[in-house]
Amino acid sequence: MAENATDLKEYLESYIPSLISKRLEEKPLPNMEGTNFTVQLTIQGEKTLVYGFAVKDAREISVTPGGIANPMLDVVVPDDVIRPLVDMVASFTGRKQYDAASSSRGLLKLEVAMPGDWTLPVTVKFNGADSPSVTISAPAEVFAKMAAGEMSGPTAFMQGKIKMDGDMSFALSLTNLMP
Repeated sequence: MAENATDLKEYLESYIPSLISKRLEEKPLPNMEGTNFTVQLTIQGEKTLVYGFAVKDAREISVTPGGIANPMLDVVVPDDVIRPLVDMVASFTGRKQYDAASSSRGLLKLEVAMPGDWTLPVTVKFNGADSPSVTISAPAEVFAKMAAGEMSGPTAFMQGKIKMDGDMSFALSLTNLMP
């Protein structure tokens, strides 16, 4: 997690607040004058990150690196929830993966079963194309093994570790994305 702390820091300090601000502008909440909703988010791991978020009057958001005193909500997320996704993205670094990504056209939907019994939906659109499309479902640890090159997609499918729905030939064409 430490090597990705800079990207995560930018995400937490810039991207999330801009999403919340945009949402509040689009759908203002009535009767929120005089309120200050606070949340502290801790991503716990090798390098623990702590951020405080405050939403004043349901209009203004502020972010405090290092956290805030007495938050209304204190949320702790282990970094192993985030790590499989980071590992998957980091695996797309070779020429083979570049060539496969640049020549692919279609929509890949991943349904990543995460620890704690929830599913992380990830959508990847290749070169602006919505079709063909395929949905691949598997536990995070299976996706992590595939991203690390420890297991191939076809092997995972044949062993029943992943499920696919949609255009199978498109799914097979994506096998070159893995190391």
